[in-house]
Amino acid sequence: MTVTDLDVLPNLRDLGGLPAVGGRRTRGGVLYRSALPAPGDTCPTAVADWPARTVIDLRSPREFATRAHPLQSDTTAVHLISLLTDAEVTAPSRGTQLAEIYHTVVTHAGGQLAAVVQLAATAPGPVLLHCAAGKDRTGIAVALLLRLAGVGTDDIVADYVATNEHMPAVLARLTRFAPELGRTHPHDRDLRGAVPEALEAVLARWDAHPGGVHGWVRSHGATDETIQLWTERLTA
Repeated sequence: MTVTDLDVLPNLRDLGGLPAVGGRRTRGGVLYRSALPAPGDTCPTAVADWPARTVIDLRSPREFATRAHPLQSDTTAVHLISLLTDAEVTAPSRGTQLAEIYHTVVTHAGGQLAAVVQLAATAPGPVLLHCAAGKDRTGIAVALLLRLAGVGTDDIVADYVATNEHMPAVLARLTRFAPELGRTHPHDRDLRGAVPEALEAVLARWDAHPGGVHGWVRSHGATDETIQLWTERLTA
């Protein structure tokens, strides 16, 4: 991997083009996902419209406070919505399965996930979601947004698993640009990559909730109006 490679934001993609219910498809230029942006990143070619107008950073407060966000500007607003606490991020894995971590997020951060939906539905786009690796917290939040808009399990999981192609670059970038994460972030969790069964369990939990995923997100503060706005924004 060259220095130039490390200057390219990894795991960046546009979530447009996915099939949804009713013959609809997700629109391009609405929702992006990525790993952690870094100062001096080259202008990406993976998406058509850059930088995103709205950035939702899913890291913990301590991760976020380490340095100024490189995408914050007069035209890009950065919002911190933490899906794991500082203690949860830095806790040793001790064999903890990703499914257990994802269960913790869905159990304890439902309100934060509903806030992600509200921002995605109403803030200027494109909207970029990221955490540190762009795998776990980002994977859950993206899965929720896609499921709300009617994207099926297979396509959601395929997008999630696509992160595995980028993990060598993600880990190299964390070592270079965020060495504090290299010291505190449980690397074994990242080295496991994206585990389909972990996200499938989250999707199954949402589907089993009364009213499905719509009922779940409403139970955590989202409104029918917000869900409709998001669905109409993302799909055509």
